[in-house]
Amino acid sequence: MLLSLQAIQLDAPLNASGECLVLTELVLPRNAIARKAALKDVHLSKGKRSFARAPFYEKALLKEKVDGLFGIKVSVTRPLKHPELQKFLRQLIATGIESSTDLLSPLFIRYLPPALSRSNVLGDLLEEASDQLTDSITDSSPAFLATGGLDLDSASLTAGKISVPLKLTETIRKSDLPPGPKSREKRKTTAKFHKKGALVGEVSFDLSVD
Repeated sequence: MLLSLQAIQLDAPLNASGECLVLTELVLPRNAIARKAALKDVHLSKGKRSFARAPFYEKALLKEKVDGLFGIKVSVTRPLKHPELQKFLRQLIATGIESSTDLLSPLFIRYLPPALSRSNVLGDLLEEASDQLTDSITDSSPAFLATGGLDLDSASLTAGKISVPLKLTETIRKSDLPPGPKSREKRKTTAKFHKKGALVGEVSFDLSVD
């Protein structure tokens, strides 16, 4: 089975422009393998991105043999600016995300300053992460603001498009007014609440079956 990104659509309050981290997990794809994961950084424009014309290396996620019942889980951040993304990547390395070095190193090498990416510090951090594996990133993680999943069966898999609806992992208050002390009180009165569990978009995949 080959899983590739097809499209991402994030609705309010996550429909901004910036770098979004997408964590895709295969849960119990086959005996003795609890989880396979891929972490991608994706640039979104107003919460959207199509991969119809993207090269294979940008959209390919996971190629794995599956057996019996398994799940696909997707977690996304809100679109992040460069400093925010660096901060979140440091949080991931401290958590020790499963799949460790192979999963994280391409992102760290891309977003850390060149002098640091060439130093032993990066290697030490990645090695530390590989020694601190966790079962998964929990939904309580503040940066992964939306998540969703599907239950699948290898016996009935067919090639084509599959979509995973995304729901908020926490309640978010957002105002469309620009920041500033003069508009602070007005922002409070015009802010909209987006409740935990509300649908906020979807991630679509291309599924190929061997």
